[in-house]
Amino acid sequence: MTRTVAADRESEASQDNDTDASVASIAEDAYYYGLQQVIYYVTRFNYTQKEDSDVFVGINRLHYPNDGQPITADFTAIVTANNTTLYGMGFLDLQDGPIVIEMPEVTDRYFSLQLMNQYGIFPLYAGNQFNGTDARSYLILPDDYEGDIPGDFAATDVVQAGTKTLFTLVRYALRDPTDESEIAHVNDLQDQTTITPLSEWLENDRSGVPRAEQSVVPGDYETVPRMAELTAQQVENQTAADFFTLLGLVLNDPSMPLIDDSRKEAAMLERLEQVGIGPGLAFEWSALETDVQEALTSGFESGFERVRAAAVEANGDVMVDMNGWNVLQNTGDFRTDWLTRAAMADFGFAGPDSPASHVAGFKFTDANGEQLDGSTQYTITFDLDNLPPVTEFWEIPIYDAQGYFVENELDRYSINSYMLEEDLLHTDGNELVIYVQNEEPDDPEQAANWLPAPDGGMRFAARFYGPHWSLVDGSYDMPEVVPAEG
Repeated sequence: MTRTVAADRESEASQDNDTDASVASIAEDAYYYGLQQVIYYVTRFNYTQKEDSDVFVGINRLHYPNDGQPITADFTAIVTANNTTLYGMGFLDLQDGPIVIEMPEVTDRYFSLQLMNQYGIFPLYAGNQFNGTDARSYLILPDDYEGDIPGDFAATDVVQAGTKTLFTLVRYALRDPTDESEIAHVNDLQDQTTITPLSEWLENDRSGVPRAEQSVVPGDYETVPRMAELTAQQVENQTAADFFTLLGLVLNDPSMPLIDDSRKEAAMLERLEQVGIGPGLAFEWSALETDVQEALTSGFESGFERVRAAAVEANGDVMVDMNGWNVLQNTGDFRTDWLTRAAMADFGFAGPDSPASHVAGFKFTDANGEQLDGSTQYTITFDLDNLPPVTEFWEIPIYDAQGYFVENELDRYSINSYMLEEDLLHTDGNELVIYVQNEEPDDPEQAANWLPAPDGGMRFAARFYGPHWSLVDGSYDMPEVVPAEG
């Protein structure tokens, strides 16, 4: 009898361990699957519902960081923002019907309009790279739209969204951020960019309604109390309870339809049902047994660590090595490549799902393999005959260890190709040397090329807009970040 009881107990313990391991495995895979959607959900809340947010603008309107002036360290709504364009960002809500986006003619600079859905997939890339410089009007249709489509729109400018919510990014290049007339010119382009519900567009004589004339309409999406605390440094501040609660909201949001005919997603949803998460299910963390909470937390933490590791492991799966810089392999959409999608969401939310627009090179360590830190002085030396091959522009922005700009006396957060073209940088001996350090160099020629470093941990996310393929596959000889000797 004793042996039987002991055997039963051992069997039960083994089953419990198997169950815990299974739940932890579900949680880890769910982290890869859902991180992009969860970040999207909280970011949308920040822009459309959190009325005390610095970026609150409501639905179907663009927010212009820093009131249309160059971005500074005050902007923390998304990680690793670029610093060479003036942004417009906001969220479309297509639940009540189509939206019209109007863009002005732009003949003198890079500009783009990009739309991203909750899965990190982009149904639209537009701008001078893609369809020219003429003024254009785009009709954005919601998922399963069956209404009338006005004949005004060219078929190439009618976008089947496949969803009912989209993150909108509008970028206009700023060649010289110190030139007030240059900033005013870009601000005028921003004023000519409109987002208008189709019904209002028709009522307005088939014309967009200027942003200044639009009322602010808050979003109407389910929330939880902790969301307001998660809008800054989302990934770092999220707990397992936060993540799975938010994933439950995502999967029950009527504006976020699932991917059509995705067997991989369907299989993930079947697994999530085992822990009470999914369409039609009301998930409540506090109602879970302690051992289930612990298993979910274990899987969540494993997922977090794996995603963080993926960005620094240039093994060809998620990143490829470009002479010490890690280039994300976003060579197609993220429909089923969850780990790459999660890495992009964590390290560069709203980065493209295709290199046709741009690619990024992430850098966390110096040429010696040591973690980057502002207490060290570094140089990045470009051969002027071998600059990054792009059709548009390149930039080297610098961030703190979490991916945010850090205030400095110059309000300079990047070095870019426009600065070189405008003779704002010093070159010598056919080289451009960028000086990365916390204190301004004493030498005035070095000071001209100074990229102010944070006081502490830091990282880079170099951008290459209109990249040639050598920047995609990592074969370009990108210069290393070299620490000063001694």
